[in-house]
Amino acid sequence: MNARALAALLVLGVACAPALPRSFAEQRSAAERAYAAGRYDEAADHWAKAEAAAKRRRDQTEARYRRAAALRRAGRHEDARRLLEELERTRPRSARAARAAFERADIEIETGNAERGFAELEAAIRKYPRSGLALGALARLARQREERAGAEAALALLAEIGRTGGSNELRERALFDRARLLEKLGRDTEALAAFLDAAARFPYPQGALWDDALHSASVLEEKLGRPDRAIAHLERMLREKEPSSLKQGSYERPRYAAARYRVAELYRDRIGDKARAAREFRRVWDEHPTSLLKDDALWQAARIERERGRAEAACELLEVLRSDAPDSRFAACAPALCPTLPRGKVECHDYVLRDLDPKQDH
Repeated sequence: MNARALAALLVLGVACAPALPRSFAEQRSAAERAYAAGRYDEAADHWAKAEAAAKRRRDQTEARYRRAAALRRAGRHEDARRLLEELERTRPRSARAARAAFERADIEIETGNAERGFAELEAAIRKYPRSGLALGALARLARQREERAGAEAALALLAEIGRTGGSNELRERALFDRARLLEKLGRDTEALAAFLDAAARFPYPQGALWDDALHSASVLEEKLGRPDRAIAHLERMLREKEPSSLKQGSYERPRYAAARYRVAELYRDRIGDKARAAREFRRVWDEHPTSLLKDDALWQAARIERERGRAEAACELLEVLRSDAPDSRFAACAPALCPTLPRGKVECHDYVLRDLDPKQDH
């Protein structure tokens, strides 16, 4: 679509949009000015007038919600709560119903009615599991349950919501948070099983926490003395890395590059396979071109090659680093690993040199 056609559509859209009543627009503007200035009672009054002037139901709903927000800031909690209850009871259900339910619970908690407030928070989570507020509310509820009744009560809550929560996102979050709580409690074997269960129940690509669960499982496997299994979980994650339809790149999840880097570290530090570690570090550079880890990885590969007595291989890697990532902090340090490379105008940072040889004073 060319620019002229797009502009015509935009003009048509504006022309077809229903005009707001002048009185509604004036009251809305006055309410927003008063709220921004901290005159919350005045803002609430303007929102009440805006609601009365509105013709469309969604404008009426929004004005009532904004009025409740102003009343809450003014400290008029009962008035705010009443309006929020009305919003949730409105049929057909308004777009603000879920937020009203969560905010009602917040008011109770903030005004000292914690038991009632957390009961309402749990009810809101179960009633509106697809709300963007449900996941944060679940974490808050689990913390309160742990503080009030102990870790087992929180684990039971998360397990139950993991089974019966009304959305995939909520169930996945509950299972993942349960695994994290087990890890925090030092119950590593149970936590490992819980992370793997979460990854199995909510696999790629639907599982938003799938890669986080596999990463956490890898960390626990290493802690339990099983680096080979730690690598297996990361490789399982990386097998799902999809090439994009573009000439370069792929559909990257945030943990992919870090997972490949961690595989290299495990081969180097825990398994002792330096040759494989060098190859895995090189893969970070080759397969994750947008990652901030890529120059770190190529530097580590060069270090390993030098330690293995493969000076020529180390120099080749450093030449690539200097050519393709000249602004990298490691580019200026290349002569420290490959003396045949000329020094550049930028000095190598001392901390990089100290890391190369901690005993040597640079």
